[in-house]
Amino acid sequence: MRPRIGIIHLGPVVLLLVSLVVLAQQASSPQKPEDVPNATNMSDSVDRSVTSTFKSRADLVLVPVVVREKGRHIAGLTKDAFRLEENGKEQDISSFEEVQAPPDGVPPSPVIGRGYSNLPFDNTQQLRLTIIVLDLLNTTPLQRKDGKDQIVKFLSNGLARNQPVSLLCLTGKGVQLVQPFSTDAGVLTEALKKYPLGAETIMGLRNASEGTLRQLQEIAQAYGGVPGRKTMILAAGNVPELVPEHGVFDSSVLASDIRDMWKSLMDANISVYPIQLLNWSNDPVFRGRGVHSSEVSLREFADATGGNRCIETNQMLRCMAEAVEDSRSYYMLGFSVRPDDRKPGWRDLKVKVSIDHADIRARNGFYYGNPESPSPKSVRDTEVNALASALAYGAVPMFVRVLPPTPAPSADSAPNHGKKTTVEFLVTIPLNSIRIDRSSASPVDLEIGAIALTRDMREAGEFLHPLRGNPKPEVLQQFARDGIKLREKLELPPGTYDVRFMAHDLSSNQIGTVVFPLEVK
Repeated sequence: MRPRIGIIHLGPVVLLLVSLVVLAQQASSPQKPEDVPNATNMSDSVDRSVTSTFKSRADLVLVPVVVREKGRHIAGLTKDAFRLEENGKEQDISSFEEVQAPPDGVPPSPVIGRGYSNLPFDNTQQLRLTIIVLDLLNTTPLQRKDGKDQIVKFLSNGLARNQPVSLLCLTGKGVQLVQPFSTDAGVLTEALKKYPLGAETIMGLRNASEGTLRQLQEIAQAYGGVPGRKTMILAAGNVPELVPEHGVFDSSVLASDIRDMWKSLMDANISVYPIQLLNWSNDPVFRGRGVHSSEVSLREFADATGGNRCIETNQMLRCMAEAVEDSRSYYMLGFSVRPDDRKPGWRDLKVKVSIDHADIRARNGFYYGNPESPSPKSVRDTEVNALASALAYGAVPMFVRVLPPTPAPSADSAPNHGKKTTVEFLVTIPLNSIRIDRSSASPVDLEIGAIALTRDMREAGEFLHPLRGNPKPEVLQQFARDGIKLREKLELPPGTYDVRFMAHDLSSNQIGTVVFPLEVK
């Protein structure tokens, strides 16, 4: 149900990018203390005694590993059974965990009482997420129908009980959310059945490839904030540009997009299980458009991310069920990048296990560090893309609650029809969602923003301002207990809106967004 706020005519369409840049230019100083409940003495706190407790481990690399033998997961292995190599050098495994499938009778707990959130459940540390993506950008109508039918059949018959699944589509208008994470197979199937597949996309091959790469990157960025290994089942068409890192040519016009996609997928620990829709040799529309190279690309795509090649099996439902199970039962290995080896760039990974004939699924590399600090324009573009996305970004978990309206001065007061109403919100950001950078003059460095859009994508209200400072230990303890709580407001005329909140942690360059409907009376 939409929140309703009781108690203008909107001007011309305002481009989101222009609006956000102007707002950023106006936000020249941190929030005033009176605007920040429970964060009032952050900016003037100068005590630097709290250091290690909240320090981020940017040098720690986590590598999820699936170990199967004769089609079944191997449980009970110890750290000594694994060997992990980075760029051909064996690494000490500094952290080790076996993640086991949760009991069938224990569903995840939904977020209750804290308003809207970019995380679907309270127990995110225990979630085993599956992301199902149907490609409507690189497929014919027959392929789309085939993919839709296979996914519906799987959800109806093969989905593990209490398994959180989200449904997405790659389209010519960007990635679209069909159904947010749900454990209800009936809700998922009905949402997909009702989703229109649309006519065939008329788009050049380069533009389609570029759109596919960027939408996959967007999906990874959106779900990267949820811990652990995630499975992506990708019902795909002809996408021959999904080459691994070592296959990227620097001269390629898509080189930057390919690498950005890989970095996002690796950072998010998403393993891809591609499904090649229909038989290309029987499809005259795509004949001669690199059929073989597309199949090779999908195989390499699966292998590089630690997924499996569903394109090579006739038992499609079984392969999809295994894809889900791989995110429910796996091992998480961790190692620290050596202090004398901190050069940014691509690193090869190889995992071995001391079991003969074991099938090991693990990603084959990662990008370490950031080659250079992002420019102000790059930061702003990242924020614009996150706010414009149909997906809620989870890299910075956050909660937004609509506060009750302020009572009118008297019962006899005349209603202000057609005038703007002040809508107040309480934003809560858990302290462990952000990086505390003690090497900076402002260890806490956030940008908080929101925009309210009408259903025809016109802007009705917005704000963007920084929140930065050096909180004292007692303030950090309060934040650790209660979260960073911010009271925000928008001035809105009567209408129905999609409100989009954003928290950008500039210390880690991670973004969280929350999108929800709002009705103002």
